[in-house]
Amino acid sequence: MKRGVLILTGLIVLALLGAGCTQAPPQTSTPTPTPTPLPPTPAVTLTTEPTDVVPAGQSVLIEVSRGTLSFDPVITVVYRGGTGINLLSGLEVKVTRSDGTVGTAALSEPNIGDSVDVLGSTGKDRVEVWAVMKDGNTYKIYDQVLEFRK
Repeated sequence: MKRGVLILTGLIVLALLGAGCTQAPPQTSTPTPTPTPLPPTPAVTLTTEPTDVVPAGQSVLIEVSRGTLSFDPVITVVYRGGTGINLLSGLEVKVTRSDGTVGTAALSEPNIGDSVDVLGSTGKDRVEVWAVMKDGNTYKIYDQVLEFRK
C-alpha cells in the first residue's frame, strides 16, 4: 500500500510538473518607441545695429574682410590705427553665423597691422567689433552682415 501511495503521489507530481511546463511563456509586448519630431530650428535673424559715436581723438580704424574658400570661410579683422592709438586697450570681435552659432576673438594691446581670424560660415554672417579703451569705455565700431559669396 505504501508503494501504491508513493507511485500515485509520484504520478500526480509528474502530472503537475508536466502541466506547468507545457504552457506557453507569457507574452510580454515590448512597446515600440515612436520618434518625437524635433521642433524646427528657428531662423536666425542677422540684424545690425547702429555703431557708437567715438569721441574725437579716440577713433579706431579697422579693416574687415572675409575669405572666399568654402573649406575655410574665415573672417579677418585687421587693426589699422587711428587717432586713439595710444588710448586703445583692445579689440573684441563677435561673429554670429547664419546657423546661430557664435565665434569670438580678441586683440589685446594691438599694434598697427595686428589681425585676428574668426571662422565664419558659407552663408551670411554678422560681424561686430568693439574698441575697448584704456579708460574703461567700450565702443561698437563695426556691425555689418557679410555674405560668403555674392
